[in-house]
Amino acid sequence: MAVRASRQLRRRVADVKVTNRTDKSLGDIVPGVRRAIYFDATEGSAQLSLGAAEIDPGKEIPVHRHKIGDRYVEEAFFVIEGEGEVRVGDQTSRIRPGSFCVMSPADGFHSIRNTGSTTLKFVMCFAGTEVQMERKAEHS
Repeated sequence: MAVRASRQLRRRVADVKVTNRTDKSLGDIVPGVRRAIYFDATEGSAQLSLGAAEIDPGKEIPVHRHKIGDRYVEEAFFVIEGEGEVRVGDQTSRIRPGSFCVMSPADGFHSIRNTGSTTLKFVMCFAGTEVQMERKAEHS
């Protein structure tokens, strides 16, 4: 019985995938904004995407929302470094290191701007894989 439990535990541990921030380069979205997706369907994740982004001082991620096919998905993120603001509709919220944020509802347009003097860095998560960014101009 103990051997069987040990094998099951080993199997679960073998399914864990670990990557490091330096394993992938951040790619430009727009000038001054970079991101990389570390886990999604291509990396073996079945139900979520996890990535990192950086925004240079004074720059912003344009107004957008996220979708998978015809379904919109929420985005959550955690600020590691820097200061900024998040805009969802007519609501603006300040963010700083340690801030957790969820963009809701899923079909709501939002933007993130660096208001500080250093690079704004955050980890982001989406409720699904193969997530596409739909900019407001593309939707109008």
